[in-house]
Amino acid sequence: MDNSAKVLEEAISCCNLCECVDKPFVKYRVYSTWLPSRVRVLAIGESPPPSKKENFFYNLKLFDRLRLSMKFILGFKENDEKLLAALKEHGIFVTAAVKCRPLTRRELPKMSSACAHILKKELELLKPRKVIAMGNVASNMVSKIMNVERPRVEQLKAMEVRGVKVVFMPHPNYVFRFRRDLAEHIKEHMLST
Repeated sequence: MDNSAKVLEEAISCCNLCECVDKPFVKYRVYSTWLPSRVRVLAIGESPPPSKKENFFYNLKLFDRLRLSMKFILGFKENDEKLLAALKEHGIFVTAAVKCRPLTRRELPKMSSACAHILKKELELLKPRKVIAMGNVASNMVSKIMNVERPRVEQLKAMEVRGVKVVFMPHPNYVFRFRRDLAEHIKEHMLST
């Protein structure tokens, strides 16, 4: 396991700032299995799905809505495991602003504040060329960490912050349901650096 993967997995594993259901990034060994050797694009979602569910972007045994939405946005037709392998091969890593599974969505604001130090460490260690904040929770955290004004996320908003391209966008599940017109633009941002 790469040192960055170890540091991040340990930071999540040792954190006890919030009450949570579980720690899917540790449980499914996300960093040791799916972290690219060089992260070009760090796509930051909101959190693992709340409640005592087992579904999660990296749990290939169960359906996951975010995986479905990402397949749609990227125009990916293969199975889910091939999607994760293709993301890794292209240097794209999907993470979450909140690393642990919340009991309910109501806990997200508190948990995102508590998780800010881990996301900041993730950005420092992985040094992505591009950061994509997907949805409100991720956009709030990225704005605070990078010290920029948070744009509205109903549309795509791209900027450069200290040499890093930063894109704010609606959450992929929202795009899948209500704004399919944005899919091609998001795909371009995901696949280019």
